[in-house]
Amino acid sequence: MNKIAGKKKVALLILLHVVCWAVFLSLPAVFNPRRHGISIGGFIDDILEPPRWRNGVLLIAVFYFNYYIAFPQLYLRQRYVLLFVSFITCFAAFFFLNYSMMPPGLDGPMPPIPPDMPRPPHGGFNALGNSFNLFMFIIVYAASYALSMYELWQKTKEEKLHAEISFLKAQVNPHFLFNTLNSIYSLTLTKSDKAPDAVIKLSGMMRYFVSEANQSYVSLSKELAYINDYIEMQKLRLTDKIKLRYEVSGDEDDKRIAPFLLIPFIENAFKYGVNSDENSDIFIKIQIHDKDLHLYVYNVKVYIRPDMDKGTGLGINSTRQRLNLLYPGRHKLTVTNGEKDFAVSLNVTFQ
Repeated sequence: MNKIAGKKKVALLILLHVVCWAVFLSLPAVFNPRRHGISIGGFIDDILEPPRWRNGVLLIAVFYFNYYIAFPQLYLRQRYVLLFVSFITCFAAFFFLNYSMMPPGLDGPMPPIPPDMPRPPHGGFNALGNSFNLFMFIIVYAASYALSMYELWQKTKEEKLHAEISFLKAQVNPHFLFNTLNSIYSLTLTKSDKAPDAVIKLSGMMRYFVSEANQSYVSLSKELAYINDYIEMQKLRLTDKIKLRYEVSGDEDDKRIAPFLLIPFIENAFKYGVNSDENSDIFIKIQIHDKDLHLYVYNVKVYIRPDMDKGTGLGINSTRQRLNLLYPGRHKLTVTNGEKDFAVSLNVTFQ
């Protein structure tokens, strides 16, 4: 399927190039004052005149030579002398091609032509005089460099984005693992029989982490399964003082989302909303629609040990940055940090 999509993309790109060149190279015939009021047949004849199509072939060659060779191989490697030589070579080829096609007697000033006499053919095709040729050469040369620079800028931007996302992932996931191990540690201290179940849950979660962490987007169903495992593991250490409500609604099939995008908000609720000596309330709701997803997380704040408070907000702050990078203009995050409670509302539009 990807190969077919790739072939279609290449075919559309080739078609776009062909159409753009056809339009661009026909402009001299369109604006030729000697062809005012000419028929369609005459217009086509003008385009097919040897000076026209030969110049067209040269301009196409100059464009792709600069786009694929001169700019990436010479300019970016700071080989400016060779770059200048390439420019002189291209301009010399353009000049001599046009000079060789000048009709006899047109290498000097053209004498006045009476209105009733026909003008000589191809009179506009002099080397640097009143024609579109030099202007078109300048446009082609400038466009080849501008498009090469734009492509380089896009590539650099994508590489920077990938590097930033990878770095932010590296911040979120160890933070989550640290808190999860703390949960298991608390079970082992009390010699709870629930500890082995917690280790099994963690094993499944780590398997997901290893297989999906490097993906830009994953199946929403897998992400929700990961969240469910996390919540089930957290339930193992909850007491009757903690009221936990977890709801998921909507169709999760055929939808994709960035991995580990939701878990920091849920993890934060368990980190700051669970204390075996205090009453607390945690509410997690995920609503899935056709085009977007809504996450709501609420927790009552409880006392936590100072050593557990290390790195407060790291997961949420990193996720906020990931949202800005991966879903620019396609998400809305509202964080309400009250005196006694904490709430997060997140809307994300799917890709």
